[in-house]
Amino acid sequence: MDRNKNKYMEETLDLKSFYLRLIKKLWLIPVMALIGALIGGCIYYLVTVAFGPERCFEAQTSFYLTYSPDAYLTNESGGTMIDYYNSYSWSKLILPSHDVLEETAKILKDEGCDITEEEVKNSVSADVPSDYRFLVITVKNADKDKVNKITDAIIKDFEIFPSISVMHAVDTISVISRSDVYPEKVDNRILTAIIFGAVVAALLAVLIILLLDAFDDSVYVPEECERRYGIPVLGVLSSKGEISDMLKNELTAAYEKYASKAEKAYFISTDSLEDYERSVKDLDVLKNVLGNGRSESVSKLTPMEVPGKVLENYRKIGESDGVILGVPMGKKNGCMTEHVISQLKKHDCPILGIVIARADEKFIKKYYGV
Repeated sequence: MDRNKNKYMEETLDLKSFYLRLIKKLWLIPVMALIGALIGGCIYYLVTVAFGPERCFEAQTSFYLTYSPDAYLTNESGGTMIDYYNSYSWSKLILPSHDVLEETAKILKDEGCDITEEEVKNSVSADVPSDYRFLVITVKNADKDKVNKITDAIIKDFEIFPSISVMHAVDTISVISRSDVYPEKVDNRILTAIIFGAVVAALLAVLIILLLDAFDDSVYVPEECERRYGIPVLGVLSSKGEISDMLKNELTAAYEKYASKAEKAYFISTDSLEDYERSVKDLDVLKNVLGNGRSESVSKLTPMEVPGKVLENYRKIGESDGVILGVPMGKKNGCMTEHVISQLKKHDCPILGIVIARADEKFIKKYYGV
């Protein structure tokens, strides 16, 4: 046997056999998807709810601003002072300046509130939705009471802001509306997490199935076995010996041609190294299928475990007329089968043929379309 040529990893993929095996494993994909969905949802819940950051409270206050006439004058660069009063400048420049949040912190301190200037800066943000005359201040803090106090202080500060601002661009700031304090709105993306977990797990299941099949050294159909080992396959046996007439006739005819004339032969199941009974049971099924008409020739077959376990077995196979190998269908012991064949050839033991043992007859029928 040319080992490099027939190595199972380099075999041409039998698409029909592959798809039939794949269909039997399709249940794994929805199961994995369900598990992935549960894991995705649980992780999202744990990260965002159970052990997530503390939920904050927030309140929004809308202000209306009127600007001084000087704010509309065009400067040397072609702009106006009003252009300066946008969302970015309010949040990053004006609020953090001495004119606003520092004054707000002083108001809070004078009122006896235990709120630092740094906490005030971290709690307040500004936005100019569209019109520069409208300003929305959002106060966000984990303490609901602090949200109220900071908002009150901001309103008081804005009452005096036009008079203390160094730019003197704003004439008045008046309150349009003030919201109640409410829990911070957080996007609930648990459905997205569930779907993502399901998709990832399903793809992982497909990848696992493909990888397992790529490294599967089992045999499933006679032609695959013959291509791999270059030894004639006598036929197929199910676990209980119940096979169709077509398969029975094929087995009978091949046995008559290749093995019936052997006076002293052995039957070895390639997975019997640790369990001699596997060879015994497979041979019993073979005898039952071949029937009484061939009882004399079949009776000359003796079950044997894989020779390597008992030294005396090598002498027996060397003196025999040959061996019939029982290769279990779908069992991942291709390397052991190859090893047994190699050992038999080293001891000049003829291999009369191979029987696919413990076969799934439904699979075989679907494969051949009968």
